[in-house]
Amino acid sequence: MAIAAIFAFASCEDFLDSSNYTEANTGNYPASAGDLNKELAALYGVMNQMSTTPLETPWFVNYIMSDDANGAGGTGDVESHAIGHLVANKDNLFDNAWHNTYVGIARANAIIYAVDAFDWTGQEKTRNQLLGEAYFMRGLFYLWGVQFWGDIPAYWAAAAPDPCPQQSAEEVIMPHILADFVSASELMSHGATTFGDGHATKGAAEGFLGRAYLFYEGFYKKAGEMAKANPEAVELPEQEGVKGALSKQDVVAYLNDAIQNSGYKLVEDYRLLWQYSNEITAPDYPFVKDLADQGKFWAGNGNSEEMFQVQYMNAGSWNGNIAMGFTNQASLYCGLRCDDDGAGHVNGDADEMPFGQGWGQGTINANLWDDWSDSDPRKAASILNAPKEIPSFVFTTSCSEDAGYYNKKWMPITCANSSWDDFNNRYTWWGQLRYNIGGTTVDDEGKTVAKIPQNNGNSFQGEHYADMVLLRLADVMLMQSELTGDATQMNAVRARAGLAPINYSWENIQSERRWEFAGEGLRFNDLRRWSGKNGGENCLAARMLERQNGTRVHYTGKPSKMKHATSSWAKRYAETDGFLMIPPAQITITDNPDVLKQNAGWGSGVADANIAGTPVYETE
Repeated sequence: MAIAAIFAFASCEDFLDSSNYTEANTGNYPASAGDLNKELAALYGVMNQMSTTPLETPWFVNYIMSDDANGAGGTGDVESHAIGHLVANKDNLFDNAWHNTYVGIARANAIIYAVDAFDWTGQEKTRNQLLGEAYFMRGLFYLWGVQFWGDIPAYWAAAAPDPCPQQSAEEVIMPHILADFVSASELMSHGATTFGDGHATKGAAEGFLGRAYLFYEGFYKKAGEMAKANPEAVELPEQEGVKGALSKQDVVAYLNDAIQNSGYKLVEDYRLLWQYSNEITAPDYPFVKDLADQGKFWAGNGNSEEMFQVQYMNAGSWNGNIAMGFTNQASLYCGLRCDDDGAGHVNGDADEMPFGQGWGQGTINANLWDDWSDSDPRKAASILNAPKEIPSFVFTTSCSEDAGYYNKKWMPITCANSSWDDFNNRYTWWGQLRYNIGGTTVDDEGKTVAKIPQNNGNSFQGEHYADMVLLRLADVMLMQSELTGDATQMNAVRARAGLAPINYSWENIQSERRWEFAGEGLRFNDLRRWSGKNGGENCLAARMLERQNGTRVHYTGKPSKMKHATSSWAKRYAETDGFLMIPPAQITITDNPDVLKQNAGWGSGVADANIAGTPVYETE
């Protein structure tokens, strides 16, 4: 992954960005087949570049934009509030997201169009795997781009044309995305890579094909309940591995193959998916002590259920173009709100083990807690009811949109034997693990320290290495049930949680997705595809988002109620269809509305599109 900081391509820089990334270019690189592996590392590394600004990542933005989460954080965290209210607080709110999307596309194209410049005789499987991964990543970056902005500049060549105009997401880009995932599925082989090594797999490509297809048919084609729909086959562009139009039955076959033949399997206990069940923490955390007593601990990064993820390591730094992209900052952002309650108590101390402090952003909306039955074990496994589970928890004087419900899946995790008075030593359980593995030494001041130091010297902010899971096998299984109307796979997911089987219905599959993936960033685009494009203020997405109005929160430590910052969630959703603002700087650079124009619902002429400061709530 470190190579990602070195190799890049500037084939789209003139139009899509104004910076030259490195001196390497398509005229002098790659010079050998081996160079393509370096390019592939650089391609995956774009996800680490994305991670340097969590509030511009697909996973965190989509999470906050959903009805299940609040932007929250402190009273000055205007960016997170703006995203959660579907508005903007500054023109460059999504500049890095745009930039990284096109860096990823450029790097993927560079591999795809250079792969056959070299002789692969006797290494055809290696060539196909590498090419399949490049197709996968190109499809992924375009999917993220389309879900963020809709009609965007798009090209499928070694270099971007100049100008590179917006293309229709519905008619042009989405069929290309589906083709990329088909190509990846056909080129790669099951077992060609080791699970958890950071590479895309055939099973992951099949899973993302299902996700892209459901979004295309649901949002753009307004197919409604997919189990009952009979959509026309999608005509795909010609490229390697694509054999013709893609039907609903084809997608089901790909999902079945991923379920049956990829080697992935569900983790035994739902709690074992999340890092709070790790072997250092679990024995002292009552919620999972029963697992620890049986010798069962966190399944770990790259486990049997993780089909694709962003990976992190002890290489984060406060300087450089990758900066903090090698630490999972979503954990830091989702930690217990720091600062104090006015009486000196700060969240995240030893008495609140195993949940560490952070920025308190992305808190769980009270509706999710209230809507979810206590009889579902996944509820307590996913949501921290902080005032109930942590008696010493406080609502701080700087908090905003905090109902006391936190996302257990993404929170920083501590352990009983952490060094609580020295965050730079081993505050998180990761720091304790590193301390245990590496042993100790004595520094120049006579202090006992870890032999393996924390790279950026700050465990509290920089030592978070849990994968950001982008696709789990459970998702593939629920997509299969949603497409077929057969409850078998849905009930297998429920059985893992200890729940009785239920019949298939559209309402049941929607609820299962909400509960199974609560806090994982999938809900917003699920709502969009269940609503269809141009759904208006009465569509499912708009109605669910509007339910945030009046929900209980705390503001500056005092009970309050949520209210929209400018108009209403339903109105903002209807105005934008859930699309983000295209960075105005890109429109200024282009200076041609026939090439690039702003999305509906955004811009200085839209009265409710912008906020100057954080929403202020009337406390009770």
